Amino acid sequence: MIRETWCKSALTISKLPGIEYSLNPYVGCQHACVYCYVPSVMHLKRDEWGKTVHAKVNIPSVLQKEIKKRSRGIVGISTSTDAYQPAEKSYELTRKCLTVLARHDWPVDILTKSDLVLRDIDILTRLSDVRVGFTIPTLNDKSRRLLEPHAPSIERRLSALRECGENGLRTYVFCGPLFPDVEKEGVKNCVDVFIDAGAEEIIIDSFHLKRGIWESMASVIPDEEKMIFEERIRGAVKLFSEFERHCRGRITLTRAFA
Repeated sequence: MIRETWCKSALTISKLPGIEYSLNPYVGCQHACVYCYVPSVMHLKRDEWGKTVHAKVNIPSVLQKEIKKRSRGIVGISTSTDAYQPAEKSYELTRKCLTVLARHDWPVDILTKSDLVLRDIDILTRLSDVRVGFTIPTLNDKSRRLLEPHAPSIERRLSALRECGENGLRTYVFCGPLFPDVEKEGVKNCVDVFIDAGAEEIIIDSFHLKRGIWESMASVIPDEEKMIFEERIRGAVKLFSEFERHCRGRITLTRAFA
């Protein structure tokens, strides 16, 4: 269900590293990722996450007015939603906001799980400072379907990553939270795939099991896999050193929130 709402502000001062502002055209996300931290942070009902999305229908006009009053800074798009979730196909709020940002030449950093971002290549290539990142926490699409039930496939994300790079955009992969499959797939294999797809940086992160997250994940993980899954989640930090080893001299590696 999509509900239309009106916002009073478009830009929020951000404490996240690498960006000064956050911009989220939607509240909620149709990708319905089981492990998403946003319901915990925003005190939303986890069992309803993904079922209802609020579209901030006036956010482009609010941004147009607000941008004239703010100091120029990097705008992070999709810090508490995915700006390219299915609702964006019809509402085009992200596209309209990008048009405003391009008009004023503000720097932009986008993180998404969707290849819908390719629709806006024409605007993104007009920006003098832009990065596009794709969240790819596993190469195993079976696990993706389990924990990210309505998000685009891993193959589509890798293809979109490659196309963004081919169009001259700076790109990165947010490999987080690290799915347990990464250990089985092999860290080197993951790094090789990301480099081959044209990523210029890999950002890694582990699961942050905030209130209700493990319970939500446990509800979809097969009983026989729950124990090993949880053990690997809590031990994922040991993979960081492997990423460092396989990225050294090949691609920039950053640990999120380090």
